[in-house]
Amino acid sequence: MSVDVARVGGVVEITLNRPGKRNAMTDAMWARLDEILEEILEEILADPADTRVLVVTGAGGAFCGGSDVSGLLGDPGSLPARIAVSNRCVLALRELPVPTVAKVAGVAAGSGANLALACDFVLASADAYFAQLFVHRGLSVDSGASWLLPRLVGDRKARELCLLGDRVPAREAHALGMITDVVPAADLDRATADLAERLAALSPPALAGTKHLLNRTWQATFREALAAEAANQAEVIETPAAHAAITAFGRNRRP
Repeated sequence: MSVDVARVGGVVEITLNRPGKRNAMTDAMWARLDEILEEILEEILADPADTRVLVVTGAGGAFCGGSDVSGLLGDPGSLPARIAVSNRCVLALRELPVPTVAKVAGVAAGSGANLALACDFVLASADAYFAQLFVHRGLSVDSGASWLLPRLVGDRKARELCLLGDRVPAREAHALGMITDVVPAADLDRATADLAERLAALSPPALAGTKHLLNRTWQATFREALAAEAANQAEVIETPAAHAAITAFGRNRRP
């Protein structure tokens, strides 16, 4: 039972590792993930070129079966603090200034589903499925479901998924706009690596600025969004990455 970290170049991969329980997250695992994400943010702020992409996955053919709720009934007073930790993890994946990718095989349920959906990209194997299982445990949704799903699939479908808690197979999730793509199980690692490689080759300031603007769009008017884009563009264009890319483009356009 652990949360493991591996680095290849500028790509960091976090693996939820409790395969005997479909990687259901204990309090200790949530705390460790929270710690890892905080460390990654500090590294990015210190050197944006060092960590380019973050991939989150699960061990043993499952992504994450949700949170382990054992012991919860005996200590309901601890619930707000326990949820606060998982909430920080979900929020971090959305707000980290690098692209985040969920590599999903098998089950992604409850808070595990929302951990995946909070990422910028979700690649799923054809045998994967997503489920908001809270209602089947006598619980209401948490870990961002009430915010993420209406924005991904629309209000009506979000109500169906949350109030019934049905499984959504990967291909249906893709058709609904919940996830980025579905690939054969044998191709999931390669597809994720290819995506991470493409992202890692792009300008970190450009990606960070674009992600920030997209994250804030739900709180902004169109006028405010235009102003924010202009301000961010003026900052990004001064970076070495932008200078190099624009110069290269100009050379390719010359006869």
